[in-house]
Amino acid sequence: MDIQAFRQKFAVDMALANLPDTTIQDALEEANDVVSQIEFGNLKERAVGLYAAHILKVEINSKNGTAYSNAVSLQLAGQGVSYSRSGKETFYDQSIYGQRYLALKNSIPIDDQGTNPNRLGIGAFVI
Repeated sequence: MDIQAFRQKFAVDMALANLPDTTIQDALEEANDVVSQIEFGNLKERAVGLYAAHILKVEINSKNGTAYSNAVSLQLAGQGVSYSRSGKETFYDQSIYGQRYLALKNSIPIDDQGTNPNRLGIGAFVI
C-alpha cells in the first residue's frame, strides 16, 4: 500500500488523512515489516493498511508519546466486574483499526490439518 492508497482508504478519518506523507510512509513501512505475507496471503495489503492506521491513531491519541491503557474493570452501584485479554491483544483494542486488524487476522481459516492455507509450504526430498 502506498501513501495515496492509504489516504483514499482512510479518507473519512480526517485525523489520518491529514497527516504528513513522511508520517504515513513511516507507519506503512513498519506495518509492512510486521504483517506477514505468509499469514495474510492476498489480504496482506488490507492488513498493512489497518495496522498502519492503528499505530497512527494510537500515536494521535497519545500526543505526548505515552501509552494509555484499556479499561480492565467496571464498578457500578457497589458491584464490580473485571476482565482481561492477553497482553498481546490489548494493543489492538486502542483503536477501531486495531480491532479490525485483529478481526481480519482471526478470520483467516484454518484447514483440516490446523494450518493456515495461506502458508507457503516448503518441501524437500532426497534423490
